[in-house]
Amino acid sequence: MRVVIPVLHLHRGGGCRVIAEAANQLVERGHDVTVVVLEGLPLAYPLKSRVKRVSKITPSVIPEADVILPNFWPTVRPAAESGKGRVVRFSTGFEPMWVPENKAALDTYLQGFPVITLGPHLRRIIREATGQDCFIAQPGVDGRVFRPLDGAPRDGRTVFFIYRSEAHGYHYKGNGDFAAAMELVRRQMPDVRVLVAATEGDSPGTPPPPFAFPFTEIRPEDDRAMAEAYNRAAVYVLASWFEALSLPPLEAMACGTPVVLTDCGGVRDYARPGENCLLSPPKQPDRLAGYILSVLREPDLRSRLAEGGLRTAAVWTWKRFGDQLEDALRQIMQGHVQPQEARDP
Repeated sequence: MRVVIPVLHLHRGGGCRVIAEAANQLVERGHDVTVVVLEGLPLAYPLKSRVKRVSKITPSVIPEADVILPNFWPTVRPAAESGKGRVVRFSTGFEPMWVPENKAALDTYLQGFPVITLGPHLRRIIREATGQDCFIAQPGVDGRVFRPLDGAPRDGRTVFFIYRSEAHGYHYKGNGDFAAAMELVRRQMPDVRVLVAATEGDSPGTPPPPFAFPFTEIRPEDDRAMAEAYNRAAVYVLASWFEALSLPPLEAMACGTPVVLTDCGGVRDYARPGENCLLSPPKQPDRLAGYILSVLREPDLRSRLAEGGLRTAAVWTWKRFGDQLEDALRQIMQGHVQPQEARDP
C-alpha cells in the first residue's frame, strides 16, 4: 500500500510522535510511505519512511498514493483536492475544541472521509460532534527506552511536570493549576523538589516556565533524556483541562513512576484510579495538591501505583498501534466507511 502523510511539522509532542510512529510502523509492515513536511523545520523523531520537503502543503506536492493520511486540519483540503489517493482523516485530537479557526477545522470532519482516531474517548467526541463513527488505533510506549533504569537516583520528594507554553496555544495544559497546587504542597512539605521539562524551550517566542516557586528546568533532547527524568521523580503530574489521549502519563508508568492526573478526557482510556494513578478533577488545584501529597507521603501507595502503571504500560505498545492502524486502513480500502464492529446490530 502506498501511503502519503502530509504534515506541517514534526516537533516534539504527542501528536507528532504518533504521526512519526504511524509512518514507521507502516514501513515496518512493508508499506511504501512518504511523509510530506514543510522545509526548514526539524524532525524531532526519526523516520524510516521517505521524506519530501516542500515550501507549502498544496495539492501539487502530494505524491500519488493509495491512501493520503492528513492529520492536522489545514492539510486535509490539499490532500482532498490533489485527487491522488483515498483521503483518510487521521485525528490525533479534535481541533475544533482548541484552534481559533474552529469552524474551518470542523468542516474538515464533515466531508465524508473515513476517520481513524486514538481511542474510545476521542471517538465519542467526534461521533457526537459530526455523527460519524471512527476507526481506532491506540498509540503506545517504547518499552526499550521508557523503563525503570537500574541505579536511577529516584528522589521521594521530586515532582515532575512537563510545561507546554500558552504562547504556542497550550492554554489547556493547566500550568496555572499546577503552580497553585504546588504552592499548597510546599506549605505542607517545604522540602519538595519540582522538576520541569520545557520541551519547547528553544522555540522562538517561548517564555520560560512562569512558576514563582523554586524549580529545576530541563530541556530533554530525546526520549532517553525524558526517560531519565521520569526515573528521577517520585510522581509525575498532568494538570490538563482536556486531552485527546496524552502519552506522557503512559511513559511515566512505563518507567515505574506513579502518576497523578486530572480527569481530562482521553486519559480515561487507560487510567484506573487507585490502581495505576490518582485522578483529580480538572481546574481544582486543592484536590490536585492533596493527591500529590498522598503519593509523596505514602510509600505503599507509591509502590501500588507504580506496579499498576507498569502493568498498564506493558499493554500499550507501538506494535499494537501499528497492527490496529494497518487493519483500519485495510478495512477502509475494502470499502468499509466505519468500523465493522460498529456496523453490526
